[in-house]
Amino acid sequence: MNTVELAHGCAIEVGTALQVRIEEIDQAFESEFIGAHDGGHILISFDGHAGFSPELLRTGMVVAVYYLADDIYHMFNARFEKIVEAPLVSLALRTPTEVLNIERRSQRRLQCTLPARVDVRKTLSLRISDINHKGCRVIADGPNAIRLEPSDRVLLRIRAPEAPHGYIVEGQVRNVIQKGERFEAGVLFDTLPETLKTFIESLPAGDK
Repeated sequence: MNTVELAHGCAIEVGTALQVRIEEIDQAFESEFIGAHDGGHILISFDGHAGFSPELLRTGMVVAVYYLADDIYHMFNARFEKIVEAPLVSLALRTPTEVLNIERRSQRRLQCTLPARVDVRKTLSLRISDINHKGCRVIADGPNAIRLEPSDRVLLRIRAPEAPHGYIVEGQVRNVIQKGERFEAGVLFDTLPETLKTFIESLPAGDK
């Protein structure tokens, strides 16, 4: 498969699914990496039905792009340059100078399978796939699942067999990856309750 080098030896495959956010106009949408473009630019798909008018876009706006490669989540910021009409409607972005591995953490995540609920616009049932003192990754399946968006504030209710009342922690969604009808979201905790901290430390060492 064709790959394009972005920055410092970090490459991305053509066709990679992307989650895109433009903070300046508070818009997020799904996209796909199209490839390199002339003049030091890259192209990402834009179908015109992203929920906002293309006229809102201005040259120089910062576009945050998130994607999964080799089971690791990455992100980069790139400046919007223009809309390209052919052969596919897409956004031309200036090639980024840095790509971040956003799974790089000061604390290693503990693998787990914990049922949980998250309150954001309405209550959503999901599961936690890994967790540490700083955050966790949540997974939701099904066509009726509420989509979380980067920067969403959430109230997470975690259930565990030895805690009949569960644990409650607030946080913020930092990244979201869509995989068909399933999505995964990384949540950064605010202040971690001492009871939840103790529970995380009790998880089997073999799951680290």
